[in-house]
Order: sequence, then C-alpha cells, then structure tokens
Amino acid sequence: MNNKREEFYYKKSYLKQRLQKDVIKDGIAYIPCKIDSIDDMISRFSIEECESLDGEFVDYLLNFVDCIPDQYPAVLEIHGPKFTEAQQERIKKLFEDEADYMLGKTEAENNHHKRVFWLMVLGTVASGVLLAAIKHFVDEIPLEFFYVIFWLFADSLVRYLFIEHFDYKGDKIRAGRIASMKIEFMEDQP
Repeated sequence: MNNKREEFYYKKSYLKQRLQKDVIKDGIAYIPCKIDSIDDMISRFSIEECESLDGEFVDYLLNFVDCIPDQYPAVLEIHGPKFTEAQQERIKKLFEDEADYMLGKTEAENNHHKRVFWLMVLGTVASGVLLAAIKHFVDEIPLEFFYVIFWLFADSLVRYLFIEHFDYKGDKIRAGRIASMKIEFMEDQP
C-alpha cells in the first residue's frame, strides 16, 4: 500500500514536452477551442448590448493559459463551423471587451495592493520610531502593545515583499497575455 503512495508521489509530469508537441508552434502557443455556435461562448445571463463570455469558457481558457510558460504569446484557435465575417467580428469584440474588463480589474486590485503596501511601510516606520521614542518612558506592559503594532505592520510588509508581490505580478502578466491574445478561426471539415 505504501509503495503505491510513493509511486504516486514520485510520478513526474512531462508538461513542457507535451506543450511543445501539442500547443507551441514557432514560438506561439495555440489554444484550441471547439465551439458549435457563437452561443457556446456567450454567457446566457448577458444581454445583446452588453455581452460577456460564458464562465465555463473563461475557466477553460484560464486553465489553459496557466499551463503555458509566460514567454510564449498565445493565440485562441476557435474550431467550429464556418462563421460569417459579422460573427467573427462579434466574437473578437466580445473577447476583447471581456479581456479589457479582466485587465482593468487586475490593475485595480494591484493598485489597491500597492496602496496597502505603502501604508504598511508607513505603519512599520512610524510604529518603529514611536517604539524607539517611548521605550524609556513607558512601563513594560504598555510597551508590549506597541511591539504588537510594530510586528503587525512588519509582518504584512514582509509577506507582501516576499510572497504576495510575485502573485500580483503574475496576475497582471496573465491578464495582459489574455488582453493581447489574437483569435484565429479554423473551420471544421464535415
């Protein structure tokens, strides 16, 4: 029984080779997507004047993009029936609009986190200066309160610098890749 668990634990992925074989051609990642009609991409909750992508389609796209190394630009390769020029333009506009919303949301979140970061820097410096200034004038018990405040700010600051900053940067790159993505249409042969 333990032998199987170790076998599962040490099982290796060959994702890079698989992507090179199936997805990446000439330095570009082609994300295949099969749709039978334009309605497969459009959320059933959206209205014609303000359409959005279907959540299942977005999940598929994001999961695929997350597997592809950042250095490869991506192209969404839509396989399906022959779409008219108007349908192709509608799909492209829908995709561009959704990608723009996604990028805008990511930028707003990153700006919020930057403001929080600078507040943490200010809080850490201010509480450190305050702690150093009152250290000789306050008893031990109230001094502990100021230590707690200092370490609260310092902990948040260090967590942002060494962990969260890279996650936020990755989110921005991901949203930028999707906003830069081109779309190609591939007609299925009967």
